[in-house]
Amino acid sequence: MQIVRIQMMNDPIQGAVYVAMGRVAGAALAKVASPVVVEDDELLLGPSRIDLKRHRAARVRYLGGEPSADLNEDLARSDGPPVCVALPPTPGGLMSLCRICASVVARGRTVFVVDLSPEAAGAFPQGPGPGRAISLNIADALLRKPPVVQWSKLETALAATLWKLWCRRSPVAFSRFCASGSMFHPQLANLGRYHAGLFPRRAGHGLLLSRFDELLLRQLSQEWLSPVKVFVNAINAESELDAWFSYTGDLYVAKRLNDWYRHTRGRIVERRNAHHPRPSEMTRWSFRWRAGSEAILEALPSVQAAPPVSIGGATAYDPDRVWACQFDARGTPYLSRFGTVSSGDSLE
Repeated sequence: MQIVRIQMMNDPIQGAVYVAMGRVAGAALAKVASPVVVEDDELLLGPSRIDLKRHRAARVRYLGGEPSADLNEDLARSDGPPVCVALPPTPGGLMSLCRICASVVARGRTVFVVDLSPEAAGAFPQGPGPGRAISLNIADALLRKPPVVQWSKLETALAATLWKLWCRRSPVAFSRFCASGSMFHPQLANLGRYHAGLFPRRAGHGLLLSRFDELLLRQLSQEWLSPVKVFVNAINAESELDAWFSYTGDLYVAKRLNDWYRHTRGRIVERRNAHHPRPSEMTRWSFRWRAGSEAILEALPSVQAAPPVSIGGATAYDPDRVWACQFDARGTPYLSRFGTVSSGDSLE
């Protein structure tokens, strides 16, 4: 792909709008560029839509408020100046960049990218799950004055297409692209493993829990545990689950355990008030297995037994459209429609 290295970070682009991933990054970027708008939405969790208005509405419903409001207003402009994205080396950053490209490509706007850590591209992940997300000090990265790169029309269009695939009702095409070994972006393999790992896994003629759900629920026992304890235990063990938490964040632990409790009304995962002196989402409740329900770790009795998960335009554990994770000859996970022949899966 053709790229043009035009200047260093300390040389402003005429009239450009700068985009930072997260409020901390926004504060750091605002010291060297202006104007700055912030993408403070974690797109790896919850629903996404191709149409900007529908996307905003879906995120408000999911989160209870609108993140990235200033960025959304800028992306909704019928025309506008170039967009310069300060890109961290993370799958979440890549998805946000793809969303931005999808919004600006039809409006003829130019996209510039500041790769904040090109030397930290990340090793190709091993095993079924993603590698741990790279932690980056944005202020230090900007002090190194990374180069600003104008993306070609081809790169911008490919990123826009990846966002459209992410937002499709079927996750198959997105998953297959991530598993293809494409060199489009170093974080594509991690992104694909994360995405596939939220869907139930094919096991012969049956299904297993998603990789994430299995790792999370294996932390439970007959003893009452709060989400913060589950989170800390995973970090201390430097486990695969710890790597997953580097993508989902800590609050998703509480959300997913509460999803399990509400979905089954306590028939699989039980919940009680922890009576914490300072209750929060991570400390208000404690969870444990209901006696005998651990068998779900070995086989999923039905898709309806697990609470659904919205991711992009698709839904994991959707009883009407059952998407399942399986592995190719290299051990790379990908998704297909459960109950169909793998090679004949519809991309719907």
